[in-house]
Amino acid sequence: MATTLSDLRTQCYELLREEENSSAYSYTIVDQMINSAQLRICTGACINPLTKEMVAKGDLPFINTDYFYSSVGDITLTADATVWATSLSATTTNFASSGKLYIAGNIITYTWKTASTFTWVTGVLFAFKSGERVSQAFTLPTDFASIKNVTYNNNYRMESKEFDDIFEELNKLKGRNYGTSEYNPDYNNTNLLPTFYTIKDGTYLIIFNVNNTGDMIRLRYEKLPTTMSATTDTATISNDIYAKGTILYLAVGELLYNRWEEGRAGELLNFAYGQLREMFKFYNNASYESLNWKQYKCWKWRLNI
Repeated sequence: MATTLSDLRTQCYELLREEENSSAYSYTIVDQMINSAQLRICTGACINPLTKEMVAKGDLPFINTDYFYSSVGDITLTADATVWATSLSATTTNFASSGKLYIAGNIITYTWKTASTFTWVTGVLFAFKSGERVSQAFTLPTDFASIKNVTYNNNYRMESKEFDDIFEELNKLKGRNYGTSEYNPDYNNTNLLPTFYTIKDGTYLIIFNVNNTGDMIRLRYEKLPTTMSATTDTATISNDIYAKGTILYLAVGELLYNRWEEGRAGELLNFAYGQLREMFKFYNNASYESLNWKQYKCWKWRLNI
């Protein structure tokens, strides 16, 4: 049975030895501590204030999900564009009727298009020359927290790039002839810069050099946990035992620690962090104190998110 906010509230007040919704501990404060604890567990930001030790987070299957996009090949501007331009000249075939574009570090919004022009454009912060590369900027899902991997056409996992390295990479490989890609020997396409992606500002997924329009792009990512506000809302941590043994004890332990009750706080926090390690081991059948890229499925340290 899923754990509800009502369950967590009741047990929080029992651990605090306080009446529910008391003047010192209103529902607002307790709910904030509960949701904050769950968020830190699911995003891997749990640091024991007593020991300053961070618990390495493993893969939590209940927050993993996929999101799919249809690729659009890169195009180029067919005319110069000025700062604050309200339209951009380019071949818009296969682009959505409204959306986001990426041009030389600039995210640009358009709300309509013709066959040769993006119209009702906003966000042009720089002047662009004809021939400048234009890429689609896909908006990330609203519950996006952290990327796991991006797959192109269901068989090619794209390498991630630091956002600031994109132009260096493009210039380095410009004009080189690729048969079988050095990034993936099974991916064949001549004269093709190896496909890669970046994430900008935690808001946009930008795909570079996907020249085959209509092919599938799969984003596999970790979701943000749902914020519990109604008493019937359920915890994102799906296992009832681990939900009550981690969220509850972490929330109350840190609240007491900040109230200078370190003795009681220490007992609760040590239990919470023990449960965290056990939960990660339960879901992964392995200790996540020492992670490697095969377990994590992508090079997170290379992402600009």
